[in-house]
Amino acid sequence: MASVVSKQLMHGSRRQTLVHQVLCKFFQGEYEPNQRMTVQSLAREWDVSATPVREALVELEGIGIVDIYPNRGAVLRNFGAKQLHEICQVRRILESEATRCACGHITPHELSKLTEVFSELATAKRTVTWSERTQEWDDYLHELIYRQCGSERLSHEINRYRILYRTLRQVRHSKRQTVKNYAYMEENAEHLKIVQALAAGDPEKAAQAMNDHLLQTPIGLERDLFQQRDS
Repeated sequence: MASVVSKQLMHGSRRQTLVHQVLCKFFQGEYEPNQRMTVQSLAREWDVSATPVREALVELEGIGIVDIYPNRGAVLRNFGAKQLHEICQVRRILESEATRCACGHITPHELSKLTEVFSELATAKRTVTWSERTQEWDDYLHELIYRQCGSERLSHEINRYRILYRTLRQVRHSKRQTVKNYAYMEENAEHLKIVQALAAGDPEKAAQAMNDHLLQTPIGLERDLFQQRDS
């Protein structure tokens, strides 16, 4: 499978780009668990200075992807189905609460537009373009919710893991694009239920819709990223 790294580099700082690149290669199997990485080797590989590499490794340690050892560099931790379900559990708890808090703070115009978009995507023909638009609007909805939740701490904690979630989803979609098979990818219909509950002004129903959506997320990720790799 062609690497997705060169296709979709993260916008923003070099540090964020490096974090994204390492995660992509890790989840694609190009980097292995327990593999040792030094600042010097990564700087050569990505043709950057040592400073953004050090910053990237610190961020990767903060989200549980590497362990850093003084004077020895970093070692990639194991990340399989168990770790996937744990991180998705954390995300589900945080984002369900953020959705409850955001209810009533997103404009009717915004919600009307999102209803239109997700209604169309839920029934559209599934192609590479559909996959790319699905990822784009997935990002938009989740970011909109946590930014409108009214809690800086909650927003910060969700955003801290955002690059990890996005990379997992991106690698999954890339694999599906390669085989032209988008079966069992129902996130647009799930997003529509969240938006409809928000539009109805029902915080509990909106939070439950987000909870249900994020219960499905690790199932699809495990199927596409780990079961195929282990088989």
